[in-house]
Amino acid sequence: MKQGWRRAWWLVVSLALVFSGCASAYRSGQIAMQEGRYLEAASKFTEALADDPDRADALFGLGLAHYRAGLFRAAIGPFGRSVLAAPDSAEARLYLALTYLALEDQGAAIRQLKALQDLSVHPRIAVQAGRAVGLMEPGPLPAEIAEFIRQSLEDEILWQQDVLEARLAPHMYFGPAWFVGDPAGWHPLGFYPYGVPRP
Repeated sequence: MKQGWRRAWWLVVSLALVFSGCASAYRSGQIAMQEGRYLEAASKFTEALADDPDRADALFGLGLAHYRAGLFRAAIGPFGRSVLAAPDSAEARLYLALTYLALEDQGAAIRQLKALQDLSVHPRIAVQAGRAVGLMEPGPLPAEIAEFIRQSLEDEILWQQDVLEARLAPHMYFGPAWFVGDPAGWHPLGFYPYGVPRP
Protein backbone atom coordinates (compact mmCIF):
# COMPACT_ATOMS: atom_id res chain seq x y z
CA MET A 1 0.00 0.00 0.00
CA LYS A 2 2.82 2.38 0.91
CA GLN A 3 4.54 1.72 -2.41
CA GLY A 4 1.28 2.49 -4.29
CA TRP A 5 1.14 5.96 -2.72
CA ARG A 6 4.77 6.54 -3.58
CA ARG A 7 4.16 5.61 -7.23
CA ALA A 8 1.09 7.84 -7.39
CA TRP A 9 3.04 10.72 -5.88
CA TRP A 10 5.88 10.33 -8.40
CA LEU A 11 3.36 10.10 -11.23
CA VAL A 12 1.72 13.36 -10.15
CA VAL A 13 5.10 15.09 -9.78
CA SER A 14 6.35 13.86 -13.16
CA LEU A 15 3.12 14.91 -14.92
CA ALA A 16 3.36 18.33 -13.30
CA LEU A 17 6.93 18.70 -14.51
CA VAL A 18 6.05 17.60 -18.03
CA PHE A 19 3.10 19.97 -18.32
CA SER A 20 4.86 22.89 -16.66
CA GLY A 21 7.81 22.43 -19.00
CA CYS A 22 5.56 22.64 -22.04
CA ALA A 23 3.67 25.60 -20.62
CA SER A 24 6.83 27.41 -19.59
CA ALA A 25 8.41 26.92 -23.02
CA TYR A 26 5.27 28.33 -24.66
CA ARG A 27 5.13 31.25 -22.21
CA SER A 28 8.84 31.93 -22.73
CA GLY A 29 8.14 32.02 -26.46
CA GLN A 30 5.35 34.56 -25.96
CA ILE A 31 7.61 36.77 -23.84
CA ALA A 32 10.42 36.57 -26.40
CA MET A 33 7.93 37.54 -29.14
CA GLN A 34 6.76 40.58 -27.16
CA GLU A 35 10.37 41.65 -26.66
CA GLY A 36 11.23 41.25 -30.35
CA ARG A 37 13.55 38.25 -29.93
CA TYR A 38 11.99 36.27 -32.77
CA LEU A 39 14.60 33.55 -33.24
CA GLU A 40 14.57 32.77 -29.52
CA ALA A 41 10.76 32.73 -29.62
CA ALA A 42 10.84 30.27 -32.53
CA SER A 43 13.15 28.03 -30.50
CA LYS A 44 10.81 28.12 -27.49
CA PHE A 45 7.71 27.41 -29.58
CA THR A 46 9.52 24.49 -31.21
CA GLU A 47 10.34 23.21 -27.73
CA ALA A 48 6.66 23.48 -26.74
CA LEU A 49 5.68 21.60 -29.91
CA ALA A 50 7.98 18.70 -29.03
CA ASP A 51 5.46 17.57 -26.41
CA ASP A 52 2.32 18.36 -28.41
CA PRO A 53 3.00 18.68 -32.17
CA ASP A 54 -0.58 19.71 -32.99
CA ARG A 55 -0.88 22.52 -30.43
CA ALA A 56 -2.48 25.27 -32.52
CA ASP A 57 -1.34 28.25 -30.44
CA ALA A 58 2.29 27.07 -30.41
CA LEU A 59 2.14 26.42 -34.17
CA PHE A 60 0.80 29.92 -34.70
CA GLY A 61 3.49 31.35 -32.41
CA LEU A 62 6.21 29.53 -34.35
CA GLY A 63 4.83 30.79 -37.66
CA LEU A 64 4.56 34.34 -36.33
CA ALA A 65 8.12 34.24 -34.98
CA HIS A 66 9.39 33.18 -38.42
CA TYR A 67 7.17 35.77 -40.11
CA ARG A 68 8.40 38.63 -37.91
CA ALA A 69 12.01 37.52 -38.43
CA GLY A 70 11.45 37.75 -42.20
CA LEU A 71 11.74 33.98 -42.69
CA PHE A 72 8.58 33.71 -44.79
CA ARG A 73 9.26 30.29 -46.29
CA ALA A 74 9.79 28.86 -42.81
CA ALA A 75 6.51 30.46 -41.65
CA ILE A 76 4.32 28.72 -44.25
CA GLY A 77 4.49 25.26 -42.63
CA PRO A 78 3.58 26.29 -39.06
CA PHE A 79 0.83 28.65 -40.23
CA GLY A 80 -0.61 25.94 -42.50
CA ARG A 81 -0.55 23.38 -39.69
CA SER A 82 -2.10 25.95 -37.34
CA VAL A 83 -4.97 26.49 -39.79
CA LEU A 84 -5.47 22.71 -40.01
CA ALA A 85 -5.39 22.35 -36.20
CA ALA A 86 -7.77 25.29 -35.64
CA PRO A 87 -9.76 25.96 -38.84
CA ASP A 88 -11.78 28.72 -37.14
CA SER A 89 -8.67 30.76 -36.28
CA ALA A 90 -9.00 33.90 -38.35
CA GLU A 91 -5.64 35.23 -37.19
CA ALA A 92 -3.74 32.13 -38.36
CA ARG A 93 -5.47 32.20 -41.74
CA LEU A 94 -4.82 35.92 -42.17
CA TYR A 95 -1.13 35.58 -41.35
CA LEU A 96 -0.93 32.63 -43.75
CA ALA A 97 -2.36 34.92 -46.45
CA LEU A 98 0.14 37.64 -45.54
CA THR A 99 2.98 35.14 -45.75
CA TYR A 100 1.85 34.09 -49.22
CA LEU A 101 1.76 37.76 -50.21
CA ALA A 102 5.31 38.21 -48.91
CA LEU A 103 6.36 35.25 -51.07
CA GLU A 104 4.51 36.78 -54.06
CA ASP A 105 2.05 33.88 -54.33
CA GLN A 106 -1.04 36.00 -54.87
CA GLY A 107 -3.27 33.07 -55.86
CA ALA A 108 -2.73 31.31 -52.53
CA ALA A 109 -3.17 34.62 -50.68
CA ILE A 110 -6.51 35.19 -52.42
CA ARG A 111 -7.74 31.71 -51.42
CA GLN A 112 -6.83 32.33 -47.77
CA LEU A 113 -8.39 35.81 -47.73
CA LYS A 114 -11.62 34.45 -49.24
CA ALA A 115 -11.74 31.69 -46.62
CA LEU A 116 -11.14 34.35 -43.96
CA GLN A 117 -14.38 36.11 -44.87
CA ASP A 118 -16.40 33.14 -43.57
CA LEU A 119 -14.76 33.38 -40.13
CA SER A 120 -15.35 35.64 -37.17
CA VAL A 121 -13.06 38.57 -37.86
CA HIS A 122 -13.22 42.26 -36.98
CA PRO A 123 -15.37 44.07 -39.58
CA ARG A 124 -12.58 46.50 -40.40
CA ILE A 125 -10.18 43.66 -41.20
CA ALA A 126 -12.89 41.88 -43.23
CA VAL A 127 -13.42 45.01 -45.35
CA GLN A 128 -9.69 45.41 -45.97
CA ALA A 129 -9.34 41.72 -46.86
CA GLY A 130 -12.27 42.03 -49.28
CA ARG A 131 -10.68 45.07 -50.91
CA ALA A 132 -7.38 43.20 -51.23
CA VAL A 133 -9.11 40.27 -52.93
CA GLY A 134 -10.88 42.70 -55.30
CA LEU A 135 -7.55 44.23 -56.28
CA MET A 136 -5.71 40.93 -56.77
CA GLU A 137 -8.38 38.85 -58.54
CA PRO A 138 -8.16 40.48 -61.98
CA GLY A 139 -4.50 39.55 -62.27
CA PRO A 140 -1.13 39.66 -60.60
CA LEU A 141 -0.22 42.98 -59.05
CA PRO A 142 3.23 44.54 -59.08
CA ALA A 143 5.33 43.48 -56.10
CA GLU A 144 5.21 46.99 -54.58
CA ILE A 145 1.39 47.03 -54.55
CA ALA A 146 1.22 43.51 -53.10
CA GLU A 147 3.67 44.58 -50.38
CA PHE A 148 1.51 47.64 -49.65
CA ILE A 149 -1.55 45.40 -49.30
CA ARG A 150 0.36 43.06 -46.99
CA GLN A 151 1.56 45.90 -44.78
CA SER A 152 -1.93 47.46 -44.69
CA LEU A 153 -3.54 44.22 -43.58
CA GLU A 154 -0.86 43.68 -40.96
CA ASP A 155 -1.40 47.23 -39.68
CA GLU A 156 -5.10 46.41 -39.28
CA ILE A 157 -4.22 43.33 -37.20
CA LEU A 158 -1.88 45.36 -35.00
CA TRP A 159 -4.54 48.07 -34.64
CA GLN A 160 -7.09 45.49 -33.48
CA GLN A 161 -4.59 44.06 -30.98
CA ASP A 162 -3.84 47.55 -29.61
CA VAL A 163 -7.54 48.28 -29.17
CA LEU A 164 -8.12 44.95 -27.45
CA GLU A 165 -5.16 45.46 -25.11
CA ALA A 166 -6.36 48.97 -24.27
CA ARG A 167 -9.82 47.67 -23.42
CA LEU A 168 -8.49 44.87 -21.25
CA ALA A 169 -5.70 46.81 -19.55
CA PRO A 170 -6.29 47.86 -15.96
CA HIS A 171 -6.72 51.59 -15.66
CA MET A 172 -3.85 52.93 -13.60
CA TYR A 173 -4.67 56.62 -13.89
CA PHE A 174 -7.49 57.89 -11.74
CA GLY A 175 -7.57 61.53 -12.77
CA PRO A 176 -10.50 63.94 -12.89
CA ALA A 177 -11.87 62.29 -16.04
CA TRP A 178 -12.88 59.33 -13.92
CA PHE A 179 -15.01 61.42 -11.58
CA VAL A 180 -17.83 62.33 -13.88
CA GLY A 181 -20.13 63.54 -11.11
CA ASP A 182 -17.67 66.15 -9.82
CA PRO A 183 -16.01 68.51 -12.31
CA ALA A 184 -13.49 69.59 -9.65
CA GLY A 185 -12.03 66.10 -9.60
CA TRP A 186 -12.85 65.06 -6.06
CA HIS A 187 -12.23 61.42 -5.34
CA PRO A 188 -15.36 59.37 -4.54
CA LEU A 189 -13.75 58.29 -1.25
CA GLY A 190 -13.57 61.90 -0.09
CA PHE A 191 -10.01 63.05 -0.77
CA TYR A 192 -8.66 65.22 -3.53
CA PRO A 193 -6.15 63.26 -5.64
CA TYR A 194 -3.86 66.24 -6.38
CA GLY A 195 -3.07 67.64 -2.95
CA VAL A 196 -5.02 70.39 -1.22
CA PRO A 197 -7.67 72.05 -3.41
CA ARG A 198 -7.38 75.82 -3.76
CA PRO A 199 -10.33 78.17 -4.12
